[in-house]
Amino acid sequence: MALPAWRMGRWPSRLDAGVVAALTELSRRDRLAEGFTSRLGERPACDLLEEPGSVDEATSLLAARLFHGGPAGPRADWAPVDWQSYPEEVVDRTWRADAARLHRVLDSLGPRPARHTGAPTLARILDHLTEPTDPATEPMDPATGPAGPAGPTATASGAALVPVRPDAGTHADTGLTAADDPDEDDDPGTERSALLAAGLSAEVAREENAVPRGATAAGQSPPRTLWDGGALPLVPLQPPRTARELLTAHVTAMVCCAAVDTAGAVPALDWLDGPSLLLHGERAADLTPRVLSLIEEGDPGPLRDWLATAGIRPEKPIRLV
Repeated sequence: MALPAWRMGRWPSRLDAGVVAALTELSRRDRLAEGFTSRLGERPACDLLEEPGSVDEATSLLAARLFHGGPAGPRADWAPVDWQSYPEEVVDRTWRADAARLHRVLDSLGPRPARHTGAPTLARILDHLTEPTDPATEPMDPATGPAGPAGPTATASGAALVPVRPDAGTHADTGLTAADDPDEDDDPGTERSALLAAGLSAEVAREENAVPRGATAAGQSPPRTLWDGGALPLVPLQPPRTARELLTAHVTAMVCCAAVDTAGAVPALDWLDGPSLLLHGERAADLTPRVLSLIEEGDPGPLRDWLATAGIRPEKPIRLV
């Protein structure tokens, strides 16, 4: 729950209260955690403190510093956020910032098609990531091949015509086969997805490098301590996101923006799973597999069906940050 806020320069000021809420929700969903219910019903230890809110705030800042490398105190670009405001100020803004980044990177890959020269739309993303029909998979005349009588020389008599993927074999830029490529598991899928994912990774890296961590409001480094001098965060919560994870998150954010702007959906906070989308009053929990189908296979069918069922209009412009 805290990590999305930290990434955008906000820190939940009541992190302890959020942990209690998450444990309460866990006890509600999982009968194996029923013991939390009775324990959380007891008088909390923070009642013994004179200012429990101040202690929670200090704990929240310390957690952000240890696990994310955030500044030691509030400042202009490091502001607190309460849980009630979290959906609007963190979830919605994160989606729109990711959607804006996705369109910027897509712009850098080449001119927009004529049908997408206006405001940003989800339809543009769908069209770009849709894998073009491979001519080799179309019906063909065994005697003439896919190009007809004027096409390439036919294969030898009796030889089978086997469609070949254009990217099969070696990787032109590395000289490695697919089996030898150490990053094959992180490959987003199609060539278009790979290019867009690489652009997003580079853009995110540039943005992160441009933000100094641990500096004071005046731009000076704070007094050196055991955990300063580039050692933060001491305990990173997650490893850096892969190109596939970044692309998946950005396309999902674009879908969520379209849902909010065209179908009346609302951003929400799930105490166990973090940012979520409420569509017609219910959490949209089946979106990710459809996004992955588009990214990894270039197949927009499952996502388009989901959008149509939910009443989301991909051709309508969306609002970006």
